Amino acid sequence: MSIFLLLRTYASSFFHRFGWAGLAIALGVHLSIAWIGLVLLGEQHLIAAATFIYFYLTTTLTVGYGDLLPQTAGGRIFVATWIMLGGIALLTTVIGKTTSSVIDVWRKGMKGKGDFTGKTGHTVLIGWEGASSERVIELLLQDETSNDNLIVICDCELEENPMPGKTTYIKGESLSSVALLQRAGVPGAERVLVRTHSDDLTLSTVLAVNQLNPVGHVVAHFNDSEVAALASAYAPSLECTSSMAIEMLVRASQDPGSSVVINELLCVGEGATQYLMKLPEAFDAAFGDLYVQMKEHHNAILIGYRAKGARHPSINPPCDTRVGGGGDLFYIASARLKEISNGLV
Repeated sequence: MSIFLLLRTYASSFFHRFGWAGLAIALGVHLSIAWIGLVLLGEQHLIAAATFIYFYLTTTLTVGYGDLLPQTAGGRIFVATWIMLGGIALLTTVIGKTTSSVIDVWRKGMKGKGDFTGKTGHTVLIGWEGASSERVIELLLQDETSNDNLIVICDCELEENPMPGKTTYIKGESLSSVALLQRAGVPGAERVLVRTHSDDLTLSTVLAVNQLNPVGHVVAHFNDSEVAALASAYAPSLECTSSMAIEMLVRASQDPGSSVVINELLCVGEGATQYLMKLPEAFDAAFGDLYVQMKEHHNAILIGYRAKGARHPSINPPCDTRVGGGGDLFYIASARLKEISNGLV
């Protein structure tokens, strides 16, 4: 290796120890001295602002087009020593430091060390259950109402993001840790899904989530319906679901095909799916009239209504039931419908 390369390597290593502020100062000093040196050595054709920057970058980045050259012997020595040696070392360090920073950010995200505190409008999945959780992510990505630009997985056992490119990952010591949930951006998330390997852990996580007063909708899954009821009692604003396997088994035995219908209504893929629509505040209509209009105009079947502030929906209410503003409509359709207004579909 030549002396020039040795010096350049040493200088680059030296500057790499600088922080960004020190590196910026060093680069500014080097740039200034380079320009002053060219002025003092009579290289007038190289000192115009745009020309100097172009010459400086092409020289220090070793591009070397050769269209601009120092004309004096002193200028050539100055360029070969000060500009080339110092400039190449500095810019190499800047490029290397930038690349290293990008890799560090990527690695930080992969290892769950990111921070989404203060983030809003995203989706948080708390707990990771392997293939079933992957299915949850895929279903979220299929539905256009989900914010697929940012889905945050929050877990304590994963070593790195299980679905890079589709999700981000936050790792902590305990799923019920308020600090971990804040890092995942739970308070400002548009939706939060909680599903862990045990009902006890899900319950403690739900209570921690409820303590943060999230602005979005929170739904938690329990295997035991009694634990789900207990969670609902302590966190009434959260939606707690439980396994319907036994109920579905009985219903399928009494009404063959019921399980297929239920699965189809919950599927986000092709076919009819159950959706929810929030009504504008000024909305007012009779359930029966709205039922007919939705069927005629959109081939959608209206199945229920939940009044504003109510916890549970009314399924198949009487036709004269008033559907008021701020409430929710539950319907079945092949695709999600747009909002309706003024009592008309």
